[in-house]
Amino acid sequence: MLRQPAVLLDLDGSVVGANVAAVAIFNSDLRIKDRRILIRDLEARTKLRVFLDQLKYSPLHLTPSIDPVIVPRQDKLPILLRIWPIDASARWPSPDVRALLTLNALGPKPGPPAPILAKTFGLTPSEAKLACIIARGAGPEIAALELKISRETARNQLKSIFAKTGTHRQSELVALLLQVH
Repeated sequence: MLRQPAVLLDLDGSVVGANVAAVAIFNSDLRIKDRRILIRDLEARTKLRVFLDQLKYSPLHLTPSIDPVIVPRQDKLPILLRIWPIDASARWPSPDVRALLTLNALGPKPGPPAPILAKTFGLTPSEAKLACIIARGAGPEIAALELKISRETARNQLKSIFAKTGTHRQSELVALLLQVH
């Protein structure tokens, strides 16, 4: 049901299920084996274990963790793992599920779809394509190379995008575009 990577755990910390998005980011640094979450990094593994022990032995008084468990990865940026206890009386999605783990793999992500940006902000198709690339954090020069247009064309389209979105700086534009799903 979630669009972001997520794992469901039972009271013992065993994996009840994981969505496709979670499975896609698992590697040797973070994975599931025999219904257990395995974390290579000792500090992250210990933090998760402490929370799972709290869940098991005092489930009535747990609130969501404020700080994520930071799972370092050897060849990529870290994963932020957040733990969301599920009240036993909720019985959602089944009585066995007691916690939801959400995973946020840091790093470049694709921007919002160009057709949605075009409709939302009244952008031309070429402006929408440029906006998608800018939303990923690329600058106009990189976007020009990807789109096979001149830097001057990219700059002119970016000015038009700023006008149509009511933004004035690239950081403002990126923050706005990333709100579009």
